[in-house]
Amino acid sequence: MNDAHAATLAEWRFGAGRGATDLFCMFLGTGIGGSAVVGGRLLEGGSHALGEVGHITVVAGGRKCHCPNWGCLEAYVGGWAISERAREAVRGDRVAGIALVSRAGALESITAQTVFQTYRTGDLLSGRLVRETERYLADGAVSVVNAFNPSLLVLGGGIVAGLPELVPVVEAAIRARCQPPAASAQVLIASFGENAPLVGAGQSARDHVSRTTKSGG
Repeated sequence: MNDAHAATLAEWRFGAGRGATDLFCMFLGTGIGGSAVVGGRLLEGGSHALGEVGHITVVAGGRKCHCPNWGCLEAYVGGWAISERAREAVRGDRVAGIALVSRAGALESITAQTVFQTYRTGDLLSGRLVRETERYLADGAVSVVNAFNPSLLVLGGGIVAGLPELVPVVEAAIRARCQPPAASAQVLIASFGENAPLVGAGQSARDHVSRTTKSGG
């Protein structure tokens, strides 16, 4: 079980998705992952990697991802990608990037959290980076909701914790841009935040022990 599947299990069994039979969880941190519950069953995929939505293409021929592809959602919205975009923007306009560099201490120390914190001070360059991040995430979320038709989309991870305003942005995009059967999906923030993978991994281990005990293995 990978971290995104573990986090999905936690939110489905005990958190924001408790009681739902059809949901999709997207976790945005350094990278982006996710998983789906369909018909009351956590899906895993043929090689236990279902839900790698960070690697759906949102920009044809776009930025190089850490995977073999270009233009992935993660290459724009993952924590590493926001940092990379911010540093490039500062190199392109040193004056506009003064606030970011000042907060980080050095250009190469700028992180996604630096961007979010500086954005809250009213910094224009950080604001532009946040708006771009919102747009790319909305594009990816609309594709995910159209594809999986969940009744509930749960968003979690460090990026969402640092910028919870992403949740209503995604919900508005789903209402306006998804196919009618999918557009009613509810969007919630993960109950367990960045601890969701730990909670889910613990529950998975308990489930395994329970199954083994019952089978006499």
